[in-house]
Amino acid sequence: MTEEQKDPDIAPPSDLAEPESATEDTVTESTPDTGAADKRDLPRRGFFREYGRVVIYALFIALFLKVFFLEAFGIPTPSMRDTLQVGDFLFVNKFVYGVRTPRAVPLTGIRIPHMKILPGYASPERGDVIVFEYPGDRSTLEQPQVQNYVKRCMGIPGDTVELAGKNLYVNGERQSLPPTAVTDSRVLGRGDFDIAIYPKGASFNRDWWGPMVVPFEGMEIKLTLENIDNWRLFIEREGHSVRFTAEGEIQVDGNDANAYVVEHDYYFMLGDSRDDSEDSRYWGFVPARNIIGEAMMIYWSWESRIPFSHPFDLIGSIRWSRIMSVVH
Repeated sequence: MTEEQKDPDIAPPSDLAEPESATEDTVTESTPDTGAADKRDLPRRGFFREYGRVVIYALFIALFLKVFFLEAFGIPTPSMRDTLQVGDFLFVNKFVYGVRTPRAVPLTGIRIPHMKILPGYASPERGDVIVFEYPGDRSTLEQPQVQNYVKRCMGIPGDTVELAGKNLYVNGERQSLPPTAVTDSRVLGRGDFDIAIYPKGASFNRDWWGPMVVPFEGMEIKLTLENIDNWRLFIEREGHSVRFTAEGEIQVDGNDANAYVVEHDYYFMLGDSRDDSEDSRYWGFVPARNIIGEAMMIYWSWESRIPFSHPFDLIGSIRWSRIMSVVH
């Protein structure tokens, strides 16, 4: 956060003016030559003033770039193994999908209202590794603080997504695993119910999920008593209330509703470590407004779980082959 500062070394103009010429009558041997001392001090004061300006400008530019264009992120979990490893630090292009005002107070997770101020030059595509604001688990309406996640986009608005025996299908076509993705050979049964899976009430698990259409702006969802549990949180996250009448009718914002029209575009996100990732299978679709940017390049990598109290072990863990590598 940039705080406006006043330079204490800037003196009023009268202090910097040269003293008026004195007559011979007023000059005595006991009078110190303060004017000469002030002149000798001016270069030093000017140096610190200019140095302070440079530092302030540099901090402002760095904060501006971080907020709107390019930001550094660290990887704390193995959910994207081996594409991204714990201890990788990467640059994220925040300009590619459009520039937004800050989502949180800089250097904190305190949420503030945000909006898009410049359109992007691209939209998220299948296969992009994307950093986004975590929407919250399947029972959370809104996260109290901003948390950033990184996953691979595997479904764009309007796609039909399905996992069948670990195999991912998009619009009926089988998708190959990314080259660096990992999965184990154990496949859960189709009927192995997972209480934590999204949406609530669905009989899905991590290996058998869907099919579901990735919601898009203008999509009409038919609402019934049988599927309302699947869509209630989704509708509430779009800013509406859902309730039931005594007669068993569904109401949205107090009006009887047998359908709901989606207001935003959404994306389906998967971790590359398919058996060790909480992603859209567990907490749902990611709205376009939550997307921060595309992962670009790993600028540093080491074993970040080694404490700084063991500096030689930490330095020895540097993964030189990953530094400056492009994220695919």
